[in-house]
Amino acid sequence: MLRVSTSTLFRTGAQSIGARQSDLLLAQQRMSSGKRINVPSDDPLGAADASGVRTNLSQLSSFKSNQDHATYLLNLADSTIGDSFTALQDAQEKLVAAGNGAYGDAERASLATDLQGILGRLVGLANSGDGAGGYLFAGSHENTVPFSQSGNNVSFNGDQILQSVEVSSNRYQQVKFSGDSIFQKIRPGNGTFTTAATASNTGTGMIDTGTVANPAALTGRPYTITFTLTGSVTSYSVDRSDLGGGTTQVATGTYTAPQAISFDGVSVNVTGAPASGDTFTVAPSGFQSVFDTLAQAIATLRTPVQGSPAGNAKFQTSLGQVQASLAQALDNFSTHRSEVGSGLQELDAYRQLTGDRQLQYQTRLSAVEDLDMVKGAIDQQQAQSTYQAALQSYTAVSRLSLFNYL
Repeated sequence: MLRVSTSTLFRTGAQSIGARQSDLLLAQQRMSSGKRINVPSDDPLGAADASGVRTNLSQLSSFKSNQDHATYLLNLADSTIGDSFTALQDAQEKLVAAGNGAYGDAERASLATDLQGILGRLVGLANSGDGAGGYLFAGSHENTVPFSQSGNNVSFNGDQILQSVEVSSNRYQQVKFSGDSIFQKIRPGNGTFTTAATASNTGTGMIDTGTVANPAALTGRPYTITFTLTGSVTSYSVDRSDLGGGTTQVATGTYTAPQAISFDGVSVNVTGAPASGDTFTVAPSGFQSVFDTLAQAIATLRTPVQGSPAGNAKFQTSLGQVQASLAQALDNFSTHRSEVGSGLQELDAYRQLTGDRQLQYQTRLSAVEDLDMVKGAIDQQQAQSTYQAALQSYTAVSRLSLFNYL
């Protein structure tokens, strides 16, 4: 025979009330928070799933922040390179004006002063900040001004280390650039070789910037074109400087203005009347900064040539060279601006992808832990009813005793 004591009935009733009260509080908490899972014990598997989703969302949020920062820096770089391009176009216009045959030394000196201002403007753009105490074109030297100017001499103080940020999983976007590649590493002349008149020339001969006639025949060696007058006949010879220190004659001919002279894949045009012993040089293009090109242009415009046919011929040759070198600098700016534009387009694509993934993960997180409010209301009502029933049952049981039957 099973014997149930009064204390057992009371204890069982109290436990039932406690359990029902706990169920009611849980239902109320879910309705209040709008979440099905408020603590891991509510649904251990669901809580683990939600934790993984939150980790992914946190990573995407970091990527989104990096994307925004990268976009900001690339937009700064784009506008700065664009302004630098405009500055060089202004310089190019001054040089075109300098070729006006009606201009004298005073007018050209005035243009040189304008170029001096453009040089300073360009240095200022090259030293543009990133808005956070660093510089856009210093490489990894955050606290070092990239370029320093002394007169017309400009030197680079940064490095070639490029800064990047992670904008997607294992995908890094370059956000800062080395001023060395944008402003320094530019091939002057026609981009392959440069031409120049020797300072001691006394004739009126001029040489153009030349073209590459056969890339496969290029030697990468410097050349000297020498003119000789014998009676009324002008002839020329082309000598190549060899690695051993000697020279090799590679072309000869009779000169009649204008004359196209070709050798070792190179073609240049000479005009005017070179004097006997006059020489021109053809040398492979090394690197020349845009600042040095502007300094060369300023020096060319400030050199007095009025009343000197030989001086004017050297001026025209030098002017053609700096114009060609500026064109190379403009091309270099355009190339780097295109790279920045490509980076911005790529960032737009990653931003769209990140947004799509964030929406997917947020949808998944909502499905895992958010409460169905209709079901939550029903559950709360049921828990309330069950709790009330437990209270009433306990009340009824607690009143029972033998005295009720006497």
